[in-house]
Amino acid sequence: MILRSLTKHLKEQNWFAVGLDFSIVVIGVFIGIQVANWNEARAEYKKETEALIELRNELRSSILLTRAKGEAYDQAAEAGRRSLAFLDTNNECITACWDRLVDFMHASQWQSLEINHSSYRNMRDQGFPTSALITKAVEAYLAQVDGNVNGFDVLPVYRSLVRQVINIEAQEYYWEKCWSLVDGIEKYNLNCPEGIPPGEATMLVNEVIDDPSIERHLTEWVGAIVSLPLTLRDQNLAAQRAVDLISEEIERR
Repeated sequence: MILRSLTKHLKEQNWFAVGLDFSIVVIGVFIGIQVANWNEARAEYKKETEALIELRNELRSSILLTRAKGEAYDQAAEAGRRSLAFLDTNNECITACWDRLVDFMHASQWQSLEINHSSYRNMRDQGFPTSALITKAVEAYLAQVDGNVNGFDVLPVYRSLVRQVINIEAQEYYWEKCWSLVDGIEKYNLNCPEGIPPGEATMLVNEVIDDPSIERHLTEWVGAIVSLPLTLRDQNLAAQRAVDLISEEIERR
């Protein structure tokens, strides 16, 4: 329609009308570009909002998992303390030797401190989050995660030494009755019923006593994990700060 009108006015040399037609075309193109840009920006805005919700869910899941790991390490540290207190007496085991074995096994537990942050990495690849505050908060949290992961990326020597002494029958029973893994979360049974004859438990505990390197490495391991639950709580506080900022941003949208 505009093209036909423009052609007609050109033939008639009606320059005012030509200018008017041309202005209409330019304005139409401009409006079209603006509408396209607005639609694109709106789509990106929605995309980022969805990504922020996914990131918040990821952080909340990591908080729950890290909290569970902190509780497990706290139990391992307590078992280690009880084991060291017993070993410090320099006495042979006479009673409750099965409980000593369970503590030796609980104290040997190790878990990776890595957390899943794939949603955040995907967001960064897309140029999100656009909020510098959110990015800074998440990066600060991940820096704490990396520090903790690097500090506990090697299995403790104590774990290997003590499990070489405790026989397969006792370990099989331990894994069946004294330990469980549910939804990626380890649980330790602190009231595990006896799984082997008392005489056998006595013999195994005394074998542990007879190897002084086990006590030394247990001391090292307990010293490493005793403050870990508190460190993981600090890590979760950093994650929660990021969650709060993301929630505020989502509410604003």
